Amino acid sequence: MGRFPLASHVLCRDSGFEDFRERLNDLFYPAEVTPLSGPEGPGGELRGTRTEHITVGLMTFGQRTRVDPGRTPSHYHVNVVLRGAIEAATGRQEMVATAGDAMVFTPSQQHRLLSCDQGEQHLGIKIDRSLVEAELEALLGRTPQAPLEFAFDFDLTTATGRSWRSTLDLLLAESDRTDGLIGRLPVQRHFERLLVSSLLLAQTHNYTEALLRPQPPAYPRTVRKAVDLIEAHPETPFTVGDLARAAGVSVRRLQEGFREHLGVTPLTYLRNVRLDRVHADLLTGATGVTESAGRWGFTHLSRFSAAYRRRFGAAPSETLAEAGGRDLGERTPT
Repeated sequence: MGRFPLASHVLCRDSGFEDFRERLNDLFYPAEVTPLSGPEGPGGELRGTRTEHITVGLMTFGQRTRVDPGRTPSHYHVNVVLRGAIEAATGRQEMVATAGDAMVFTPSQQHRLLSCDQGEQHLGIKIDRSLVEAELEALLGRTPQAPLEFAFDFDLTTATGRSWRSTLDLLLAESDRTDGLIGRLPVQRHFERLLVSSLLLAQTHNYTEALLRPQPPAYPRTVRKAVDLIEAHPETPFTVGDLARAAGVSVRRLQEGFREHLGVTPLTYLRNVRLDRVHADLLTGATGVTESAGRWGFTHLSRFSAAYRRRFGAAPSETLAEAGGRDLGERTPT
């Protein structure tokens, strides 16, 4: 990332070990946090923030430390090492993770950070189990029959691993914006579902084969359910999982149905409907570019402008000007 993660969310810095332990437990969950170089040594630095279903913390250890939260039956947990090394264990598995490595802990296993080196730094992501299971059900198109179990070692060098890490970085960047949209609950939930669904597709687990197995395309009637929802509420920040749930099929099946019958993905169809609504607004000359883009769900105006030009061959401000809306003083952001 360009900035130091969670720069706006410092919880403690250069504090004693007791303060560091208390802040860490307040952010995540009660754990045995043991200094391995003595209780009088430094604690370290902790940064952290929460959304509705996800907690993210950045830990920098001032001395070699052991962290043992035991079992966490209500949460999944991901650690991403940024600097130094962690010796970690889950159940009977152990690994040493260094910068660039990641690991996933599941609720059914006891997980422990046996040793975090002095100066070691990692991101910890705690995710509500209910959210993970709801997204898995949306991707599968059915209720899972067995608990979800992730593989321990998470390879972030693969294409899907890098994609998940980019999604995490986007969430961190948005969390540091004091005036950003992450404070709005619908946007916050959109980011949460995006992070979880990409984790389910990027990391190996006991449902991976079922998610990747080819499925028959959705029937036109099923596609129509998603299309009707989009047409009725295009301003809503739908995810593919939302549309699949409404249509009563898995995400993969809905995507294949859209490609077969409409030639586009569900989210491309959603974006095109939004662009068409903005275009219709601007042709009246009675509304401005920024106002109309926001009304129909566009939050990144420069990306909106580029997509609009690709679809209609002109900038939004040009459409507005041709409709006699120059007096509104609107200009398309660049």
